[in-house]
Amino acid sequence: MAEETKAKKPGFFARIGKWVRELKSECRKIVWPTRQQTTNNTLVVFASVVVVGIFIWLLDVVFGFGVQSLLTAFSA
Repeated sequence: MAEETKAKKPGFFARIGKWVRELKSECRKIVWPTRQQTTNNTLVVFASVVVVGIFIWLLDVVFGFGVQSLLTAFSA
């Protein structure tokens, strides 16, 4: 009796169909960036990568110099 009172779960294909309908609905809400926005975002990412790369390179040079100094100081 308890099983009869439970709401039946939709079938596999019904769930797939519902998912596809919801997917189409959500895809209609997408607002794509303009060419100008895409260009600006690309330039910002490129500049950020360059700045972080330079920062890491500088840290590598400084730490490398420090390690070389320590090795030469203690190798004598």
